[in-house]
Amino acid sequence: MDTQHINPIVIRCKNCGGDQSYDIVRQLYVCAHCGTETSLQDKNMEYRNWRSLRHDAVMQEAGKVKQFRCPSCGAQTIVANDDASEECPFCQSTMIDADFAGNDLPEAIIPFKISEGEAKRKLAQLLEGRKDKAANAIKDKMDKLTGCYLPYHIVRGAFVGDMVVSLQDESKSYYPLRAFLSHTAVNASNDLDNMFLDGVEPFDFGEARTFDFGYLNHQKAKVPNVSEGQLLQRVTEETQNEVYDDLKRKMHNKEISVLLEDEGNESVKALLPVYLVKCSDKIAAAVNGQTGKVAILTGKDKNLTGRWWLFPLIATIVIALVGYFIADMEVAMGFGMVFGIVFFVVAHNRHQDNFVKEVVTSGGSFKKHNDTRTVFFNDFGNGEVPTKLRFVTLGRILKILAVTLAVIFLPVLIAAPIQLMRGLPLSSIKIGYGAAWYVTPVFFTIFAIGGLAKAMMFGFPIYEEILPNGKTKRRKMKSSTKVPMPKFLDNFKVLFASMKSGCLTIGIILFLLIGSVAAMIS
Repeated sequence: MDTQHINPIVIRCKNCGGDQSYDIVRQLYVCAHCGTETSLQDKNMEYRNWRSLRHDAVMQEAGKVKQFRCPSCGAQTIVANDDASEECPFCQSTMIDADFAGNDLPEAIIPFKISEGEAKRKLAQLLEGRKDKAANAIKDKMDKLTGCYLPYHIVRGAFVGDMVVSLQDESKSYYPLRAFLSHTAVNASNDLDNMFLDGVEPFDFGEARTFDFGYLNHQKAKVPNVSEGQLLQRVTEETQNEVYDDLKRKMHNKEISVLLEDEGNESVKALLPVYLVKCSDKIAAAVNGQTGKVAILTGKDKNLTGRWWLFPLIATIVIALVGYFIADMEVAMGFGMVFGIVFFVVAHNRHQDNFVKEVVTSGGSFKKHNDTRTVFFNDFGNGEVPTKLRFVTLGRILKILAVTLAVIFLPVLIAAPIQLMRGLPLSSIKIGYGAAWYVTPVFFTIFAIGGLAKAMMFGFPIYEEILPNGKTKRRKMKSSTKVPMPKFLDNFKVLFASMKSGCLTIGIILFLLIGSVAAMIS
């Protein structure tokens, strides 16, 4: 087996050498050129055999390098024997000799593609016009920008788990799935912020090469220093985040989570090229040595919840416009004031601040293609089969919209036949006189409909079995396996909490409804 001249990250066909992609439905690697099929287990065994042979070959060349340890930041690096520089690439302190361990040698490497000068120019472009504390600190240390190979584990393989959909308070739905990730990069260094390094991704793994000490003639390489437990936690977080991003886009729902377990994956130990300058524990800059993408750790915090006030503002404007068109400006202002207060109070109470470290990035020369594959599996009575789930459909949206409009204009719908039976035209209905209904109980009714809409969409998915020819067939779950209806009536708890009984609540709603209808037809 040729262990030197292959790309250990990209899966190749053993017959023709072409690219093999993973068919998540059939759970096989399939060659796009000759059609050869290979099981995941066989591919993992091929890789383990290659890893063993390559490790022995690399250890024979270990005498070409030496290892240093930084007494200041603790980072350990490997350099070529003829490298006279003893400056730490992370904190610029003088390093000291350390025994070469050789027990965690890399298996793959992506060589540096852009020069140090080009990296400095790209960083300067991102800093241009910025005058904040981080930008000034990085500009002062621009000459310290140094190239270094950083240790990563490139995870590829299959995972099994569940997509969890939060429906209402404690009500959740679980949908079994399988996922495949072809190359998820997991940082194996404790000395640099994980989110910061994510900022310089993606890398083009099609340009990866088998590791050789010759690549270290001009650049240092950092030694991995995460524990096995830390690495496992990072792998879990990174893989779940990738699957979450894929499902969030497909399901049109952010209120999901992912639980995954390993079902057969391998991680390739790799060195990836990065230019770094570290000003402090909170301020640093990095440039992808392959693509030129830049990331800056600003030392500030960023709130991921964003503009929580935007939705209640838009909802208030819409309600006010409805009031204006059905009545006049006074009704519009009344609608806007009452509904605006309610919308903003509810939105403020529901939003939760989620602060993370702010990382500013610029684009690189390589755009990552979505290579995360997920498929659901369900049992319709004859064993598990691959399934496509659909939640949001045009029909469901129209039904929810129709129910909402019917609730809002219920007094009008009741008043219309009454006026017709009285021989009066529909124009005689005084729509603006229904303000008592529009303002008070309708909000709580729509709030409850919101919970019901969520239950309709994400509690009862549309199942489509994926057939061998790639087409889909609509299927129905047995009643015993259906997801129970969530407690959407809990949405009324705001109203019920202020009432002594549900009967009183119903009485008030009926009183307001009858009063509104009477006012409209008077």
